[in-house]
Amino acid sequence: MTQDDFLKTIQVDGIRLDAFDLDGHGDECYVVAHRESRWDVYYSERGFETNARHFSTESAALDYLLQALRADPSTKV
Repeated sequence: MTQDDFLKTIQVDGIRLDAFDLDGHGDECYVVAHRESRWDVYYSERGFETNARHFSTESAALDYLLQALRADPSTKV
């Protein structure tokens, strides 16, 4: 999945844009961060990273993020 595919899908699914950050700098939201040779997905809350998962590709990270956003009712518009 590309970032464009991801962004189109979350629009269709009615997921709030402030529920995630794809640049690795969000707070109080889900974050995708590219670090060295891996992609991390985690929830950022008060500067702490919780429930971190690590992926070898951006596509796999975005697939996981989409699943997490769909499963969390607080992310819906």
